[in-house]
Amino acid sequence: MQNLATTVTQKGQVTIPVKIRKMLNLKRGDQVKFQVTHKKEVKIKPAKRSSIMYLYGSLRSKVKPNLSGQKLIKWELEMAHQAWAKEANK
Repeated sequence: MQNLATTVTQKGQVTIPVKIRKMLNLKRGDQVKFQVTHKKEVKIKPAKRSSIMYLYGSLRSKVKPNLSGQKLIKWELEMAHQAWAKEANK
């Protein structure tokens, strides 16, 4: 087990050393959770990626609408509602 030091900033922030970020596969924007043990030791773990936005772009669309911005978001919601309705009627 390695001990790596970092400094707490005026705002209470710390930078997770590169070695640890690589070991935990942490990327910019990822969330982490802290667990404090009864011995006052802190464990850091990657938080589960529960946001649907984490999956955005991971699947190829069968249809590529020529839309942008809010129109695209509205279209995606309509398609999702249609898919949910089909699933509910099964």
